[in-house]
Amino acid sequence: MTTNVKLQKIYESVQYRELINRIRFLIIAVSTFVLLTNIVIPGINLEIWRDFIRNQGGLFTLFGIFTGGALYNFSIVSLGIIPYIDAAIIMQLLIAGVPQLKSLQKDYGEEGRKKINFYTKWLAIVIATLQSFFAVSALKKANPAIFTDNSFLGFMVVVISLIAGSVFIMWLADQINEKGIGNGSSIIIFISILFRLPSYIIETFNLGGSPINSGIIIGIQILFFVFFIAVVSFLSLSIRKIPIMLTQRVVAGNKVVQQKSTFLPLPLIAAGVLPIIFAVALLYFPITILQAVGINQETFSTNPVLKFIYQTIVPPNLVIPNEWNMEILKTFFITFGWNLWHSIIYATLIIAFSYFYTFIVINVDDLTEYLNKSGAVIRGIKPGQSTKNFLENTLYKLAFIGGLALSLITILPPYLMYIVNFIVSRITGIQELSLGGLVGMYISGSSMLIIVGVVLDLLKQMNAYLVAVNPREVFKSKTK
Repeated sequence: MTTNVKLQKIYESVQYRELINRIRFLIIAVSTFVLLTNIVIPGINLEIWRDFIRNQGGLFTLFGIFTGGALYNFSIVSLGIIPYIDAAIIMQLLIAGVPQLKSLQKDYGEEGRKKINFYTKWLAIVIATLQSFFAVSALKKANPAIFTDNSFLGFMVVVISLIAGSVFIMWLADQINEKGIGNGSSIIIFISILFRLPSYIIETFNLGGSPINSGIIIGIQILFFVFFIAVVSFLSLSIRKIPIMLTQRVVAGNKVVQQKSTFLPLPLIAAGVLPIIFAVALLYFPITILQAVGINQETFSTNPVLKFIYQTIVPPNLVIPNEWNMEILKTFFITFGWNLWHSIIYATLIIAFSYFYTFIVINVDDLTEYLNKSGAVIRGIKPGQSTKNFLENTLYKLAFIGGLALSLITILPPYLMYIVNFIVSRITGIQELSLGGLVGMYISGSSMLIIVGVVLDLLKQMNAYLVAVNPREVFKSKTK
């Protein structure tokens, strides 16, 4: 099907009231979310809060990008959809380990899935409550000036506002699932990431100092942006085709067997962005707990053990050497060492979670059983245990390659930009541009996977809808 035919189909489809209503509702839901990100919780000193975030650096920046500026504004939706995502991850782990939950999901159809979703929402409320109490308690100990009212009532107002905002976002995501287009949770994260794009472009432009230098920096970073979108799109769509033979029984005299050759598609990155989310959550967990019990930035810098933990999780910015002297080179190698150590730990966690979550997404026992029941046989592999062993070995390889790919697209961009910026600094005279602006936030594995994944999902759902409303046109175009 040509691009012109697809565009013509989309143009014609707006005549259908249902699609118009779904698009309209999606726009209203997204606009509502954007509006809520600008409603500040009562009792917050916004200027002190924003200074606090800037001083903390990467610790808050990574989470802030997934809330569409809500965290920067300390709005009622500062937690975003993160509690629900955490709950969904925990529930999937419980389903894999608890036979009763697994049976509920597998054997009770739609009713079972509704109950699982019900449990997930309540678990998300519990997580949102815990996160709110821990976060506000930690902030009060770190910098009490953030709050204009440090009484117990003021504390409860902030906590309840965060919980209520999180619950509303969960409800909004559900409404997008039912009345909009695409997965509600993914859409909200997608909008959160894109919503901050203009401010990061402005930040990047201001780094240049002059219009020419800024243009060079923006141009290079946009090239990186497009390149990594292409790479992530390729990885997201990559599959391992397992050749299989389907046996169909046809009752016609003595001829009862008919074979058909096809393939079983196994995705390269079956777990999607979840290994990165898991890795980030686990990586930042120690600092979150330590800050919740009252350990501040000064303690982190003076205690050798805590300093090692902190710089492993939040490494210092890599210093680009602008002069060839021993002091600058020493600083470069120290900061490079911490960044490299952080990257190794981060990559190890991503690969480990890729292994773990791939086998949750693709259940080998269920897949083997399905192949046996459907009369499908993998070429050269005997049915039963041999098929199961073959699929397990294949998934182990895919999980490692996929995890390694996720690690590289998450970790490499800043290092590549360091190299490019070292060259650009020789031309423009501007130093240390690597971690600022567009590349620092947007060219990363998590952001790219979410952006590409949501766009692909929207295109698939739109295409499925178009096939449903006008199948004659679709099949007509395919036969041309």
